[in-house]
Amino acid sequence: MSPWLAVVLLGVAITGYAWLMPKTNARDKEKEFESEAAYTQLLEDLETENRELFDAVAKFKREQDETVDKLGRRIVDMEQQMKMWTEQAVSVSVPTEIQSGLQAPAVEALSQSPLPYVAVSLETEAAEMGNDLVAGEIDVPPTTIRGRYPELLEMHDKGRSVEQIAKAMGMNKGEVQLILQLVRREEQQHA
Repeated sequence: MSPWLAVVLLGVAITGYAWLMPKTNARDKEKEFESEAAYTQLLEDLETENRELFDAVAKFKREQDETVDKLGRRIVDMEQQMKMWTEQAVSVSVPTEIQSGLQAPAVEALSQSPLPYVAVSLETEAAEMGNDLVAGEIDVPPTTIRGRYPELLEMHDKGRSVEQIAKAMGMNKGEVQLILQLVRREEQQHA
């Protein structure tokens, strides 16, 4: 084959290919435009979702701040109430005849400890001696497990089973077992 013929055939091939190219580019541009529109829509959707998420987080933060403020005010109120109780417990006047009959640790606890349960322990000790304390003292519930569940522990001490205790007390068996375990642990700590 002659070189001129090869050059002419190559030129015809290039021209034919070039003539076909614009048609495929037009299709590609249409597809590109469609994918660009889809991409733009996706970005808009993501931006909308991000704004909603940001608003939700901001709302959650405001709610948490309000909760923290409420709890802070509640703590301040409880501290003031505790201070008031402390002042009441320390200001309880114990008659001298009772003070003379009290054991030394109880009198020392009254003078050193500002906690309200000191007045209750003094009342108990005075009641055992047959004396009455001045009215207006603070009643504090028992702080031990034995003090909270005396009937339950009495039944346990009599040898009743956990099921019998639970039925009599209207409690779950697991609850009764937990209380008994707490009593054992409390007794080990105080022993």
